Parts: sequence; C-alpha cells; structure tokens
Amino acid sequence: MSGQQALRAALVETLRGDAALTALIGPGRVHDGAPRATPAPFVDLGPMETQLLTGDPAEGERHTLDLTVISRTPARGETTAAVAAMRDALAGLGAHLAGHRLVHVSDPVMRSERLRSGRGWRGRLRVTVVTEPAN
Repeated sequence: MSGQQALRAALVETLRGDAALTALIGPGRVHDGAPRATPAPFVDLGPMETQLLTGDPAEGERHTLDLTVISRTPARGETTAAVAAMRDALAGLGAHLAGHRLVHVSDPVMRSERLRSGRGWRGRLRVTVVTEPAN
C-alpha cells in the first residue's frame, strides 16, 4: 500500500474512532469521498498532495491535505468545534498507519467559512504529514 493510501485509511479510522468528534457530528459521518446528499454534519477527506522527500519512496513522503467538515447550523460553533476535534484526534494517527511510520505532523491550520448557499458552514483543517515505510 502506498503512503498516501495508508494515510487516507489511517485518517478515516482515526477520525471515526474519536469520541469527541463522534459526539459532535454523530457516528459514521467521516468519509473519504462523501456520497452525494450526505446529511450534515459530516467530515470528508479533501485533496491530498504527496511529494517524495528525496526522489525515493523508501526515504519517505510529505503529504499535504485538507480535512473538511460541513455543517448546516446557522452559527459557526459546530463547525469550529468539529475542526478542533479533528485537530486533536491527529495525535492518535500514528497508531493506525499500516505499513508506514508517522515521522511528523505539522501545526494544522484551521479555517471556517460560510457556504456559498448561505445555509451552513465549511470548516477546513490543513495539515502536512511526513511518513516513511515501516521496513
């Protein structure tokens, strides 16, 4: 499994298993590609960009990604609480990274904004993660 695949799987498992996040958004609401018409609130793994550290995958990879939460509440509070819970859940990420080691997690950048429709909020957590193969 590639580092990017392992990281995406670990993120889903970590976030789905986080009690604080589940209490905010409900169980089963973390997706890697949310289906259309998914009821809010939910978390979706957004774009991920992966770069080799040295040109050799065995030396490790740097992954930059966005985790997104969508909320339909009229105020921003649910969104910002969910983004903070996602940030805190990243502390357990390394335990779920199959075949790879977690080398570093950058200081995540949190952002929230009103949806274009005006009927809810989008929160984003941008983070950079460095992994290397476990062998």
